[in-house]
Amino acid sequence: MTAPIRSAPLALLIAAGAASADARAASFEQAKAQCHERFVPIVRECVHRKVAQSGGSPSQYIPGCRAAIMPQARACVAGLMGVGKTRAPSSAAEPVEIVIKPPAGPGRVVMLISGNDGPEPYRDFGEQVAKLGYYTVIIDGRAILSGDMQGGGRLQKAIERAQSSADAKPGKIAVIGFSQGGGGALAYAERQPETVATVVAYYPLTAFIAKVTDMKTFVGKFQVPLVVFAGGKDDYKKCCLLRTIRSMEEAAKQLDRPMELVVYPDAGHNFIKGANYRADDAGDAWRRTNETLHRYLDDAPAH
Repeated sequence: MTAPIRSAPLALLIAAGAASADARAASFEQAKAQCHERFVPIVRECVHRKVAQSGGSPSQYIPGCRAAIMPQARACVAGLMGVGKTRAPSSAAEPVEIVIKPPAGPGRVVMLISGNDGPEPYRDFGEQVAKLGYYTVIIDGRAILSGDMQGGGRLQKAIERAQSSADAKPGKIAVIGFSQGGGGALAYAERQPETVATVVAYYPLTAFIAKVTDMKTFVGKFQVPLVVFAGGKDDYKKCCLLRTIRSMEEAAKQLDRPMELVVYPDAGHNFIKGANYRADDAGDAWRRTNETLHRYLDDAPAH
């Protein structure tokens, strides 16, 4: 049996890396608590994965797994405290946002919806999107595909905030979702043709669909051109299985909904970063993402 991972040392490490002045103590404690809650499950999953792969005692992997997430954990705390480019939420229901401005002036909006590891691990991807000339916002996918079923409203508010920025050009936006955030994009962004020009979903979570409706009814609500990237060997928690994506593709064909499915046969879940990173597959998906953004944003009318 895998030993439990104690949470207190992680909180202490975050505190040591992010604390500053006493005047910030209250906001720091709040930020530390939120980030602690976010990253402990990631450390636990890392340890469980390493035990499954290599065996041995969980305790031998805990220090390395903690060290691996410390930069993101510290950035999380700093962001929630208002340091850097991360915008802290104004309420518990509002997702954390990372805003990345395009380097050469205002650009059309591209919104990234993170997986269940939160926005920070997608900052590098967001910075690459911004370099293409887009005003890029990264939001927390756990607040979009959420148990309270209020994710659609949160996404709409996030879109409105982004479009109101002086650094954003007017017009429809593109939404890129990853895993849980990809599921949120399918559930909500696909139903917002007034504000969304295209959706790109990386290995999207689809297991929830059968719990709420049948696939044909779900796809029948799609109103936005969709590109999906899937791993042929993705069996992560059975959340994002290829056969489910295939059934979505079939329903889209029957209903004449614009959907392009790209399958990477040897890829697993999360193939664009971390332990499952596959350079060729990630590079091809990025190229296709770039092309999709240019197709639907650069040449599309602003309104």
